[in-house]
Amino acid sequence: MASDTVAFVKMQGAGNDFVVVDNRDYGFSEAELSAAAEAWCSRRYGVGADGLLALVSPRSSAADCRMCYWNADGSRATMCGNGARCFFRFARRRGVGGSALTFETDAGLYRAVQPGSAPDTVRLFVPDVTDVRPQFQLEGPVPAAIRALTFVHSGTEHLVATVDDLAAAKVAKWGRQLRHDAGVQPTGANVNFLELGPGRELRVRTYEKGVEAETPACGTGVLAAAVAVERTRPELAARAVPVRTRGGDLRVGRAPTDQGKKRYLEGPAAVVFRGQVQLPAASSSTAASQRADASRRGCD
Repeated sequence: MASDTVAFVKMQGAGNDFVVVDNRDYGFSEAELSAAAEAWCSRRYGVGADGLLALVSPRSSAADCRMCYWNADGSRATMCGNGARCFFRFARRRGVGGSALTFETDAGLYRAVQPGSAPDTVRLFVPDVTDVRPQFQLEGPVPAAIRALTFVHSGTEHLVATVDDLAAAKVAKWGRQLRHDAGVQPTGANVNFLELGPGRELRVRTYEKGVEAETPACGTGVLAAAVAVERTRPELAARAVPVRTRGGDLRVGRAPTDQGKKRYLEGPAAVVFRGQVQLPAASSSTAASQRADASRRGCD
């Protein structure tokens, strides 16, 4: 461990907020970063965030850098769409990449750009979403208000639950129930409650595993919802789809790239503040439970 005082940037994308650090400066281990996420993300005793993003060196020449992500409870997550947009802005400010940034994640290779002149808007190009399972069956009961259930792996595991009245959905209660259903174990799944709005608009509220609560928005959840809807309304794939969340508006669409037409997630990514924080001892129960997994993944 290089230091016990860490410089960080607090960022947010559509209300999803993150502590972001450049781990090239510190070389903290996975166990240390897991413990840090658990401590720093606490709303009352830490900085307060939905997760921790760490910038590290890439493993291959195909990428400019690597993004590693921990949930607020210290558990490792494969991907975060709102976090990835924030990561793009952070990495560029740290001198990594050019007008476009290609970066590795546990969910694969991603590419991000700033479209147009809006400095706080980031377009994240995502890998093809191939694991989509409509009419997904859980082992436990499903609330009667949920008309359809689709499993989508859009960088991490998601359930898309279609409802008629999003405002009436019991997101905390139903989300906790479905997230822990035996049918999505051992990893669990985020639960996205989806209402089809007027025209092409989608409305989404998400219960996030690892945070274990509803968050203002979830980027990969928004992506999962758009992919699920395309299965029954393929005409939506031809144009960008606006998605309204409690934290702000996002868009899912397709655009030409040097690798052909690719799907993207577009939305805000903003700096909230900068600061310094103490690194906690990597001896918390969460850090200890993840040491074995840390030795396999390696983001230090």
